[in-house]
Amino acid sequence: MTDTETIVITDPDSDRYHTFGYISWWQQEVVRNATVLVIGAGALGNEVIKNLALMGIGNILIADFDTIEDSNLSRSVLFRTSDRGRRKVDAAAEAVKALNPDVKVKAWHGNINFEMGLGVFRHVDVIVGCLDNREARLSINRFSWAINRPWVDGAIQELMGIVRVFRPGEGACYECTLTDMDYQIINLRYSCPLLARQDILMGKVPTTPTSASIVAAFETQEALKLIHDMEVQPGKALMINGLTNDIYMTEYPVKEYCMSHSRLEPIEELPEATAAGTTLAEVLAIARERLGDAAVLEFDSELVVSMTCGACGNVEPIFKRMARLYEDEAICPNCGAKREMNMTHRITGDEDFLERTFAEMDVPPLGIIRARNGSERVYFELTGDKETFLQFA
Repeated sequence: MTDTETIVITDPDSDRYHTFGYISWWQQEVVRNATVLVIGAGALGNEVIKNLALMGIGNILIADFDTIEDSNLSRSVLFRTSDRGRRKVDAAAEAVKALNPDVKVKAWHGNINFEMGLGVFRHVDVIVGCLDNREARLSINRFSWAINRPWVDGAIQELMGIVRVFRPGEGACYECTLTDMDYQIINLRYSCPLLARQDILMGKVPTTPTSASIVAAFETQEALKLIHDMEVQPGKALMINGLTNDIYMTEYPVKEYCMSHSRLEPIEELPEATAAGTTLAEVLAIARERLGDAAVLEFDSELVVSMTCGACGNVEPIFKRMARLYEDEAICPNCGAKREMNMTHRITGDEDFLERTFAEMDVPPLGIIRARNGSERVYFELTGDKETFLQFA
């Protein structure tokens, strides 16, 4: 602290953050203006969300796709018996407002792997993962690298825990830590034609509320350090052994050809473009003005345009990403035969569905679309969704 800096001590009777003012590096205004995305609202997520709310994080975006069961009540501080059957994000968001009315919160119910626009990750300060499966962690890792945002990962099992900070370009990333067995487990979710299997990777992780509290405390602390631009240790893991009470650090090696290590550059914001209101033709025109008449648009995954039944000739429009379709959807509803998928990941301008909006093409709000002409490329963000999607109550 320099001679000109002063510590402002507020009135403890009127300022709920009074005690934080005694911390030399604490900046309540920085905390108040921060936006944190918490992915997972189970045992870990409950504790992280609670900690963020108590500290006065200005904006908390809670993402999860699950609902509350009785078994959640023994490990989740924000849930009550009356919440059984509710969406976890709704109950957690409601509890945050009761805990600290200063905090703005948004609940998002969906599958983080496919249903949240990549641009959402660009407009938060820190991502905190509170997950129980590898696939979602791998998605977050690739997203964070693509748009250059740090994320904090936490995991618990019985009395064991692990906390890791991953920052693009600094040390190993999450995918660098994966083994061949990890990839095999991730791929179990998909059948041979890459359609999702039902009820795969839905196993419960055995843990205790104490393990969740310990790991979530470290996760929140790392997020707080990132918000304050303090030093962290990316690519290293804090290992917590509750059986022996040992805590130690370990460092991961960087994989030279890791698939996560790629950036979307340059990203150009389209302030007027929205998923629900902007058509393929409109963005294709922008792309060709920017890159030339041969430019095409490309999606980040295969899109199933339609399914055709060779047995009865039925053709059904689909317009969904392949990874979001389940195996039983490949069966013809008319005759029960297996259908063929008509897929694409590129828009060339010759399609008969160019007037469809991006939402009608299974692109979520704040999605990012690649435009390419040969080796030249640019990434367009549907930034017009920002004001409506990132609305914190």
